Amino acid sequence: MLRTVLPLLYTLSLLGCGSAPPARPPADSLQPSSPIPEAPPEVQPHPDARQRPSELLASEDPEDLFKAERHYAGMGTEILIEAYGDQQALLERALDAAVAELERIEVKMTSWNDTSELSSINLAAGDAPVVVSEELYALIERALYMSELTNSCFDISYAGAGKLWDYKAAQPKLPDEAAVAAALERIGWQKLVLDAEARSVFLPQEGMRIDLGGIAKGYGVERAMEVLVEHGIKIAMVNAGGDLKVRGKKAGQTWRIGIRDPRHKEHMFAIIPVANTSVVTSGDYERFFEVDGVRYHHIIDPRSGKPSQGVTSVTVIARSAEFADALATGIFVMGAEAGLALVERIREAEAVIVDDQLDVHLSSGLQTAKEK
Repeated sequence: MLRTVLPLLYTLSLLGCGSAPPARPPADSLQPSSPIPEAPPEVQPHPDARQRPSELLASEDPEDLFKAERHYAGMGTEILIEAYGDQQALLERALDAAVAELERIEVKMTSWNDTSELSSINLAAGDAPVVVSEELYALIERALYMSELTNSCFDISYAGAGKLWDYKAAQPKLPDEAAVAAALERIGWQKLVLDAEARSVFLPQEGMRIDLGGIAKGYGVERAMEVLVEHGIKIAMVNAGGDLKVRGKKAGQTWRIGIRDPRHKEHMFAIIPVANTSVVTSGDYERFFEVDGVRYHHIIDPRSGKPSQGVTSVTVIARSAEFADALATGIFVMGAEAGLALVERIREAEAVIVDDQLDVHLSSGLQTAKEK
């Protein structure tokens, strides 16, 4: 049983409404090699982030709005998009465009298909730099920023070890320790060679691999929402298997987003009312197998080449789904104590962490909201 005050119901006024959150103390346990900015330029909060959410919404929210939705399998998960508006045809066109955008990003950035742009980098590892699109190059740059931010706990080069773990096998087994040790020699985001002028990416060691699974899904959610907004949609949700972003208010009310109980997936242990923000959850229950009673999940600790230990679920609330996606993965690997210390250093981000003892840990902004 989860050990916290339940049910958990927060009014997240700290996320872009009213005054800015209180100043937070530095995290003494984290000493990055260089000062940590609040967020990379690409994911800085919108200039309007300090306005009240009601000022960001449409002035009218009639109850008789039309609804359109898409529910399909993509990006290795289930995707649900909802949109509300006063023109059904416009909603349908907007959703079609959002789905097309998600599919475009998946084709470009998947590591499951050797013909993707991302795979071209992996196939050339140890051989030659690969010139990539501006979009992919920029996302890889931001991924490396997240590696710095999380003290190397988020690392797209984990894939060299990640490929050794087969979660679909009929009879799962642990990979050979020697193979894991060899893969560790090829892990390290600092090894990537990026040439901004040539817009190329080079993996200097043969067998080195990168995987954007911990950030590309969040990026896709961001882009899908941007496409909806470009079509004039003011009320919408994009949910890609736990990477979720909402805009506006549904029927005049904030969206109510549930956080799954990591040991009872059909149950929600917390409900968070939000508007105009992102909620991303990483858990050990999506892809895993068990051997001798031990659970081995898909979130690999790049420092060991093995599934991380100590945490069962991390939920991050932030403006950007991309930023929250990578941060949730990094915190999952860091653990509850170090992860919360990091969140306390990031303006306008909050976290809910469930450790392996099923104790629930809240960042200070959520603690304050719960106490009100």
